[in-house]
Amino acid sequence: MKPLFSILLLIGGLAVSALPAEAEPPRRIVSLGPVITEMIYLLGAEDSLIADTVYCNVPEAAREKTKIGNIIQVDVEKIISLAPDIVLANPLDSAKQLDTLRKMGIRVVQFDNPATFDKICAMMDELGRLLGREDQARAVIAEAKAAVDTVVSRTRRLPPRKVFIQIGMNPLHTSPEGTFIHEYITFSGGINVAAHEKSGNYSREKVLETNPDVILISGMGTDTAGAEQEKRTWLNYSSLNAARTGEVHVIDSEILCSPTPVSFADALAYVAALIHPPHPGELP
Repeated sequence: MKPLFSILLLIGGLAVSALPAEAEPPRRIVSLGPVITEMIYLLGAEDSLIADTVYCNVPEAAREKTKIGNIIQVDVEKIISLAPDIVLANPLDSAKQLDTLRKMGIRVVQFDNPATFDKICAMMDELGRLLGREDQARAVIAEAKAAVDTVVSRTRRLPPRKVFIQIGMNPLHTSPEGTFIHEYITFSGGINVAAHEKSGNYSREKVLETNPDVILISGMGTDTAGAEQEKRTWLNYSSLNAARTGEVHVIDSEILCSPTPVSFADALAYVAALIHPPHPGELP
């Protein structure tokens, strides 16, 4: 997942229109976003997916689909030549290019990036209706919600711990309330030290002032080296609770910033185990 896309995943809502009840589900689908592609596979509609972007790599089979560009610029002529029934777009796609597709008589539905777990589930639900796979969507959502409830039930009685999640390094960025990144903390029985910030911009001084018990770092895209350097930097602050206990962790952005109902539930379980590590002999 690339940096710009990862950051924009932290904001947004949902805007999509479903097919009329009498319409046939689309059989030739082009996806212009990694999250959309992943949801199509979760719905079991991958046989209808005829093309996606170069960033669509989850699941592995998505890499083998015909590629029509990235998440910002696409090959309009190539999409037209594929004769899709529908193009599923993301907020970063060029409005001009999408208008060109519409003028050619191709149906285009554009999703916003879902900001919270509820909106992630709402996007899955709408996509299920759009593709004629309502039952599959409901099953995916129900299973994910059950997994989330399990984590919430396990952590709600544990002592709350202060947590700082760092998204990117330069500038230092985090996630306030109203985002699914924030929910990883609160659903895990934690306190987001940056919850009430007006934006995601943050400073090292504020982190030192709030003195979190746990620091989680997500390198943007493939910048694992930068994330590891940030970990070493935080561990050098001996006044930090997280540094004294060694609870500064690097998390792959693919785990933290890929919002489908399933990946959110998986990431939540992972984060919860870092915020409230199990005692020896205790299951996470």
